[in-house]
Amino acid sequence: MIKKEIRRIINIDFEPGCETDVKIKAKIKKAVLITLQAEKIDYVCEVNIRITDNSNIRNLNKNFRGKDTETDVLSFVMGDINPENGAVILGDIVISIEKAKEQSEELNQSLDRELMFLAVHAALHLIGYDHEKSEEEDLIMRQRQKEIMEMIL
Repeated sequence: MIKKEIRRIINIDFEPGCETDVKIKAKIKKAVLITLQAEKIDYVCEVNIRITDNSNIRNLNKNFRGKDTETDVLSFVMGDINPENGAVILGDIVISIEKAKEQSEELNQSLDRELMFLAVHAALHLIGYDHEKSEEEDLIMRQRQKEIMEMIL
């Protein structure tokens, strides 16, 4: 039996001025890949991730969500087909590395773990989870995040 390979394309870019770390890229990519696998996304798909700072994410949050404040992560659902590779573009994720550092220090955990958690959280948004919909949806999403983080760590 021939096993069909499922391609998941994860593009990660760092804004100029943000520390570029191969290890960080690998951890974020792993978190998204495991999330897609755990959620049984079994088609060719693509996720674009941008690592930025508090200033840039604040501008995005203000422009797209009407919230003039820094946040840790934003997700932009797409669903278009990339004509170059035929992949379904699930969407874009933007993570503030500054906010992730602040939160990792507050929670007394590693920056790697915080970035992986944010990547899982955002990837779940891209595939339809929405903790802002209702208390029930929030509980479902929190539970799924916990389960996936246990798979990763």
